[in-house]
Amino acid sequence: MFLLSPLLTIALSLTSVSAHNCRCTSASKCWPSDSEFKALASKVSQPLIRPVPPATPCYDSTTGNCTEVIAGWSNDVWRSDQPGAAVFSNHETYTFSNGTIQGCYLNTTLGIPCEQGSVPVIGVDARTTEDIQEAVGFARKHNLRLVIKNTGCVNHLFLHSSFHPGFANVD
Repeated sequence: MFLLSPLLTIALSLTSVSAHNCRCTSASKCWPSDSEFKALASKVSQPLIRPVPPATPCYDSTTGNCTEVIAGWSNDVWRSDQPGAAVFSNHETYTFSNGTIQGCYLNTTLGIPCEQGSVPVIGVDARTTEDIQEAVGFARKHNLRLVIKNTGCVNHLFLHSSFHPGFANVD
């Protein structure tokens, strides 16, 4: 029997391709078109998702409830249910080679804008074997890196292997 975690996500990340990274990311010309994503959406059982950093509702109330975010921020179960969250919030940030950091912090008084960081920009909420096959095939066809965001295996989240800019994410 094939078991899936409640939220199985394949997501594609935001940052641009560096010289040592030959995979396509959302900032690249090779990024799949809207029509290609629509074709993928027609082949999977759930609508495509657009993960945002979990603190986003504290900057933009139209995206959710900041009070719920604050209440769940340190709760691993809550964080695992959020497509844009990692167990440790620092894994949601991205540090560029020049030392600047992009992220979305719960502390809105810092005066820093909420940005995508290492949080994927689009994903597949995979519920079936076929969903996984379609998402993996899509990533292969478009030369996208594949990374697993797993709600059932804490060790790999601790090792920061589920959030990387420019990667596709399978949860």
